[in-house]
Amino acid sequence: MADIQPPEQRIRKRRRRTIACSQCRSRKLKCDREYPTCGRCLKSKAPAKCSYEDGFLWQQPSTVDSSFAERSGASAPASTQSQMQLVDRPVAHPTPDSGISSSRPQLTNLTNTNPTPGEKRDRFLETVLGAPKAAVNQDFMNTELLHRHRHHPSNQDSRADSVQDDEPPVSPSQQLDLSPRIMIRGKDTKTRYNGSGIFANLIAQFPDLRSFAEEIRLASPHLSALRFDLTRVTRGLWKKKILNEAVQNLDTPSLIALLPSRDTVDELVVLYLTHVESTHRILHIPTFLKELEAFWDQKHNPAVVSPAFVVQLLLVLACAWNLADFATLELKNGSSLDCYTAINWVKHADKWIETAHIKRSDIVILRLHILLVTAQKSLGMGRSKAWLTTATLVKQAMLAGYHRDTSLYTKISPFNQEMRRRIWITILELDLQVSFERGMPPSVQESDYDTATPLNVNDIDLHEAVEELPTERSLEDFTDCSFQTILTQSLPLRLKVCHLMHSPRIRCRYEDILRLDWELNRHMSRIPNWKMPELGHIKTADKIALTKAMLENKIGLSLLSIHTPFAIEAPREPLFAPSSRARLEIVTMILSTQKRLQETSRSLSLCNLGDWTVQAYCSICQLLHEGAANPGLSLIHTLPGLPESLISLVEVALACMESRLLLVIKGAKEYFFMSTILALVKAKMWAVQATIYKQEVVERVILFAQTLFTRHANCAHLGELGMGSFKTNQVPNLNVPQQFVPEINLPMPEDFGLTASTDLDPYLGAFDWGDMAGFAFE
Repeated sequence: MADIQPPEQRIRKRRRRTIACSQCRSRKLKCDREYPTCGRCLKSKAPAKCSYEDGFLWQQPSTVDSSFAERSGASAPASTQSQMQLVDRPVAHPTPDSGISSSRPQLTNLTNTNPTPGEKRDRFLETVLGAPKAAVNQDFMNTELLHRHRHHPSNQDSRADSVQDDEPPVSPSQQLDLSPRIMIRGKDTKTRYNGSGIFANLIAQFPDLRSFAEEIRLASPHLSALRFDLTRVTRGLWKKKILNEAVQNLDTPSLIALLPSRDTVDELVVLYLTHVESTHRILHIPTFLKELEAFWDQKHNPAVVSPAFVVQLLLVLACAWNLADFATLELKNGSSLDCYTAINWVKHADKWIETAHIKRSDIVILRLHILLVTAQKSLGMGRSKAWLTTATLVKQAMLAGYHRDTSLYTKISPFNQEMRRRIWITILELDLQVSFERGMPPSVQESDYDTATPLNVNDIDLHEAVEELPTERSLEDFTDCSFQTILTQSLPLRLKVCHLMHSPRIRCRYEDILRLDWELNRHMSRIPNWKMPELGHIKTADKIALTKAMLENKIGLSLLSIHTPFAIEAPREPLFAPSSRARLEIVTMILSTQKRLQETSRSLSLCNLGDWTVQAYCSICQLLHEGAANPGLSLIHTLPGLPESLISLVEVALACMESRLLLVIKGAKEYFFMSTILALVKAKMWAVQATIYKQEVVERVILFAQTLFTRHANCAHLGELGMGSFKTNQVPNLNVPQQFVPEINLPMPEDFGLTASTDLDPYLGAFDWGDMAGFAFE
């Protein structure tokens, strides 16, 4: 046995020697074992000399795919492979936590769990997008990881070599191969999918949100008495009666009968032209106003009235309904208006479009479809079908040739060429926005169309008899088309971003992300600083303020999309620090603009709200939550008073979203969730007042529901149940913000007063816990 032992020791020694390439071993230097060319040789003057002994792959960690040698061509000359992308590198198994390990030496997913004494386990750099189980279901993810082999010096290595030959930091040029977080709910064949949007990445960073919500329900006896009515609120007060009522008559007289008085119509039309048409171009304003005037003259003779125009007018009014003051509308109407008047308009318009059976879509039909999507969005209707609707709309426009440049086609007049360009860009913007909201890829890319950019001109300079298009104005001159003209310049880039970040596999380099950031910021810097008009031109001033804010929001949402996954991991991987700084700047800009517009005008505040507001809100909450847990690694502690300023912006945004969600057909779930996540962050930052912040959530929930019931106290759609427990004498007095109920440990229903539905509930199904559980993607 003594004679056999020395050969066995020599075999082990020889096997350890082969973990380095021939060049590093001969020079007695530490080798990172990158294949086919190690990092040290790659930086040398002769990378082609890097080679490994036979059997090298068998010495690699057991996470290496056994077929790697065949796929990579292990015997190919290193000189031809050193410039290859790293797509085919071996992959490590994903960790159950976030994508980049906060403690690299403690990765537990390597199958080689028993390294020999004197050797340290190889450690891998993981990329982004794993998911804590508390938030997103990991069973649907198979995350492949970018990694760099890290071989730590053994006891036999020289300390001098260890100091001088520190491994280089992770490079921005390394290939990323990511499987992003997703949200999928339901089971078997009945599921609902939300892609890798910003929200899916953010919500996974609050693993303690469930326990926090449970503490709230256990400490809040008021919610027990309101259980049934809270269920009615979260499911929507409109569902049983208004939305399910069938549309009866669709003839022209019935459609005209739906219209309010002329003064009310004029009020809503002005709001529409100021706040909706000033951004996404749908109508030609002079032509529309001329047709509207002719309609009033012919109203009493329905036989000569175009039903398509009446439907178009109903949708225009519906788009502006929530921007108006309801009392003012009733005063101008001369009689009471139902709270669901605009919903009826949309239902009748939708049914008319569906039953019109128009075989070939012209520009009028496309306008009706666009207005329908816009009106449904403003009222919170049809959210689950929005991505399908916009995709179908894109296809309809392509079938009519709107995606091609028709400037050389003589049968299309210059006026209609320009109208076609506007409609096409509006359709693409609608589809892109819904794709960002749903975490899905857009319907088209830049290579799918060659339609020219709309001209930066006023509508008054265009008319149907024009033989040549007017001269385009400078971008510094504000016109009716300024928003669309400027935003179209960044459209191809934003389509690329949406497609990249919502793909099943995200394959790029971090330097590509930084390049996208540079290009998007270049477009952001080109937004003109239009001069505000003098007093007396309020509508023009509102158009300029809204246009500038919406341009920043649209580009800012794309910036958030590319930076959010990396910003989340920045505290654990310094390479991604630029994303962390960029995200903080973007979300601060978005919420600061929201605050400014909210102080200026209610209508401007409502128009400026969008998916970007929710993402900025949740991003700041995630940043503060992480900063409270890891003060030394957080960006928010760089400036004194910054956390307090950010909390102030978030609370203003929550107030704005509350005013919006009280107007749409559903919204309580979103509001409850956002209130809870804000309270969690504040409790983390100022733990002494945690009980107060928990009670704030209860206050917000009850007051939101009470306000909603009060607004509809006399409405028939509440049915026999009426206001339920939300009568004045049955609701606790919670109107004084300074009065907080102390924490009381009384039992509460497990569902926080809300009964889970057997159907796919997007609020309950996403996170496997009771009430404040997820954002409602309807």
